This record gives sequence, C-alpha cells and structure tokens, in this order.
Amino acid sequence: MPKNKLEGPSFLVLFACVSILLFFVLAPFISVLSLAVVFAILLHWPYERLVKAFGGMKSVAAAFTVCLMLVFFIVPLFFLGGQIFQEAQSLYLSLYGNGAHYLLVIQQAIENPIRHIIPGFVFNINSYVVSSLAVISNNLGSLVYQTLGIALETFLMLLALFFFLRDGRGLLTALSQISPLGKEMTDEILNKMHLTIKSVINGTFVNALIRWACISAAFYLFGIPNAILWGSIGGVIGAIPGLGTLVAFIPAVAYMYLQGDILAAIGLAASGIAIMTVVDNILTSYFFSKGLAVSQIFVLLSIFGGVIFFGPTGLVLGPLVLSVFLAVARAYNSYNFAEHETAS
Repeated sequence: MPKNKLEGPSFLVLFACVSILLFFVLAPFISVLSLAVVFAILLHWPYERLVKAFGGMKSVAAAFTVCLMLVFFIVPLFFLGGQIFQEAQSLYLSLYGNGAHYLLVIQQAIENPIRHIIPGFVFNINSYVVSSLAVISNNLGSLVYQTLGIALETFLMLLALFFFLRDGRGLLTALSQISPLGKEMTDEILNKMHLTIKSVINGTFVNALIRWACISAAFYLFGIPNAILWGSIGGVIGAIPGLGTLVAFIPAVAYMYLQGDILAAIGLAASGIAIMTVVDNILTSYFFSKGLAVSQIFVLLSIFGGVIFFGPTGLVLGPLVLSVFLAVARAYNSYNFAEHETAS
C-alpha cells in the first residue's frame, strides 16, 4: 500500500489515542476547567473594560478581575453556604423533637380541610422536610468540612480563569488552526458556543442567584424563620418553569396567614408576584433572547441531570453541556445549509 494512503488513517489513530490519553490526564480537573471557561465568558466584558483602563496590560487586568470575583462572589458564596448548612442542621435536629412550630402550623392547615372529606388523612410534612434537609446537610456539609480540597479546587479554578481571560483569544485562534474540522467550521462552532453559553448560563445560574437573593430577602423582611435556608429551597423550586416561584411562596404566605398576620401575608404574596414577574418572565426572556432559543424544560432537566452526574457543580456544568450541544448542532446545521446553497 502506498505511503500516502497510510498517513491519513495512521495519523487519525495517533490523534485519537493521544486525545484519549489527554482526556484521562485532565479528567480530574474537568469541573474546574469548565467552571473557569464559564466564568471567563461571563467576565469577558468587565475584563475588556479593565484592559483599556490599565492601558492594555492584560495580566494586570486579568489578575484584578480574578480578585474582584474572589472578593465579591466566591468568599460570600462560601459563607452563605456555611449559613445555609447551619440552618439546615438546626432545623434537622429540631424536627426530631416536636417539630418546628411553623411546619406544624402548615401541616395542620393542609390536614384539617382534607379530613372533612377523607377522615384519618395524615400529611407528615416533617418526613418530607427531613429528607430534603438530609440531602442539603450531606452535600453542604462535605463542602464546608473538606476545606483543603475546596480551597485547592478554587485556587486551580481561579488560576485557570486568569489564563483564560488573558490568553483566551490566542487559545481560541490556536484551537481553530489545529482543529480537524477546519478553521471556518471551528470558528462557527466557537462563536455559537460563546453566544449560547452566555445566554443559557445567565438565564439559569445568574437568574437562580438573583431569584434566591430576592426570595431570601422577602422571607427575612416578613419574618419567615430560617429565611436563608427556605430562600435557597425556594430558589431551586423557582427554577421550575411556569409556577416555580409561586409554589415556593405558597407555604410562606399560608404560614403568615395562619399566624394571624394578614398584612404580612399580603405583602409576602405581593413580593412573590413581583419576583415571578421580574425574574421569571422579564430577566429570563431577556437572557435567553440573547442566544439560541431553547425550552426552559430542557434547561431544568440539564440542571437536575448535571447535579446527578457531576454533583453540586452540575448546577453550572449541566447547562454548559446543553449549551455546547446546541451550539454544535446549530453550527453544523448552518454549515450544511451553506454547502447546499453553494452546490445549488
């Protein structure tokens, strides 16, 4: 067989083998690198502004951007995670006694009307809450107590973020040049990935943080016990398309009403409607309109699937995988359409 006929298949086999080896080498850091890529995309705009402010010094601008993220996002997130863990542990322990008072109030409000129709009906809300709190305690507890491992992964993520911000354009150029798909096709995929990741992550992760902050603040202002914990659970429930945020507020409004605080119940209900209108409708539509159209149910499933597959980081990595798939599919479709147009 001529030499030139062997070169193509041999090179492809060699490239595939080296790629597989590289994957196994980088596999322990996939989550760290993926998070760094996501944050590099989200922070690209402020980084570019800082580059101009620092007179084109990219290293200084990248380091400053990383420091801002550490101070204003990662450190507060770590302490809030610790606070949620403490509230979950406290409530978890109290449920083994007589149960939290406000949970008993809600349980009685659900049971009493139904017992007029179905005598003997029992709705043990404590068992459901205990199961949920056990999941929260186990996951957050491991994050809180495994300080060294979390600190190392955070450091690696910030280090990768620094290089992705500073050298991102050069890395993308090099990737498009060596890609077996060709420069044009690779550039198309990368552009779609950038647009899709930014819109989907903003529409899920950033939106979830805003929703969580708003729900926690509303619960705290109107006197709901363990406001940060219930605000976090409400933020997760609020991700369900359509009625998520409304469902998160119903138990809180019912509790305030049954306590006899009618004004607080009305104010809490109004807050829920405002959050649902602004965050679930306006902000979500705004973020997703910036990228590829995707149904929110697929985004929700990508979040749940990401958490099951990747763990806590799946909150970000699940939508990231969905974004990459949509970008590649859209770029491939555009490429085939252009080829058919040229052929005709």
